[in-house]
Amino acid sequence: MFPKPKPPPQNFRVIHRPAPEGTGAEHNAPSQPLPPNVYISPDVPVNKPAPNWLRMVCISDTHNTTDANNYMIPEADILVHAGDFTKMGTTAQIDQFVCWMKSLKHIPLKIIIAGNHEIILDKPFYKEKWHRFHNTQEDHQAAVDKLETAGHGIVYLNNSTFQVDGAKILYKKWQKLSKQELDEQEPLQDIHAIDIDDDSGAVAATAADTAMVVDPREGWTMGYKIWASPWQPEFFDWAFNEERGKLKEIWKHIPIDTDILVTHGPPKYHGDTVPRQNNQHVGCHELLNRLKVVRPRYHVFGHIHEGYGVSQINWPSDNTQQSSQPTVCINASVCNLQYRPINKPIVVDLPPK
Repeated sequence: MFPKPKPPPQNFRVIHRPAPEGTGAEHNAPSQPLPPNVYISPDVPVNKPAPNWLRMVCISDTHNTTDANNYMIPEADILVHAGDFTKMGTTAQIDQFVCWMKSLKHIPLKIIIAGNHEIILDKPFYKEKWHRFHNTQEDHQAAVDKLETAGHGIVYLNNSTFQVDGAKILYKKWQKLSKQELDEQEPLQDIHAIDIDDDSGAVAATAADTAMVVDPREGWTMGYKIWASPWQPEFFDWAFNEERGKLKEIWKHIPIDTDILVTHGPPKYHGDTVPRQNNQHVGCHELLNRLKVVRPRYHVFGHIHEGYGVSQINWPSDNTQQSSQPTVCINASVCNLQYRPINKPIVVDLPPK
């Protein structure tokens, strides 16, 4: 029997203290050059390479230690959160997280998955073992509904796919900015006469004396396909755990045309080193094997706080139709080993697709 877990410590009062030396937490900067168009916030260019590019910000493992007052999320088009957004997976903690996501009005789309700490979201696990974590049993479906019906661009995924319509996201944002510029230039104009949902471009056309801008839909013929899953190899009998060797039954469902893969745990050998366990690699070997087949452009994850950072898998060229472009692996864990949210968001600029 496993003992009743203790919640992560409350860190709101200590997050501004420097991390202790020797913990690995003091290294927020990468030790090697980052791949092209990948940045560690706040070292992010003000402008994207072009108006028709998407900007994606990646975070994970925030554990209810972050909010709009103590953790800055940069301007972006997409936010990806790779799980462990609560301490112990209560509905109140999910409410707290959703409120934070809703406050990020500068990001129109937020892709969210659970992690092993979101125990209430793993229905079979919670039904059997809720008493190890909570004093009273809470409502699983109510917790799921809080995420699925939150609105404000929040998309909760669980072994499922979401197609990012980059052209639509960028054009809506462009229309909104154009409308704001028009309001500043023509404060007496009747703003109700403009339909910002009209794809005719009326907003930009009516803005007086504005410079010509590039339609952000230019170059977009497809969207980015995201597939996301909360599962990871067994970890002290927490949520969304599976025995090593059996996870291939989950990973086989990752679509072959996935562009951005989001999982809570890392693949083997990438962002998965645990220094306190003799630098053991604890990532999922079955997930790495599936990566070799799918070869997504980006793989975003967390779970192993000590593994924060960016690495790249360079696939060999072959005679198949598989892409030989590298896969950029992003361990976006915000909290360090002491559950202090000191690691900065990792930002990626995505070209039209």
